[in-house]
Amino acid sequence: MSEAGANLWAKGHAGFDRGFDGHWRRQVRLGLALTPAQRLRWLEQTMDELRPLVGRARLAKSSSAKSPGAA
Repeated sequence: MSEAGANLWAKGHAGFDRGFDGHWRRQVRLGLALTPAQRLRWLEQTMDELRPLVGRARLAKSSSAKSPGAA
């Protein structure tokens, strides 16, 4: 990596917190940067994407069910 590339990488990752807590804090900051209208729109889009998936796990075949060829 060139010196300029290393400097860009260091500058871009200087405030990056690793681990679960760091990721959670970053997600919270991103959410707080949105306006209330933007947060509502995000919630509506997320619900629209998840709604068709509700109940799918109940319809899936159980992994403990015997297969037709099993004795």
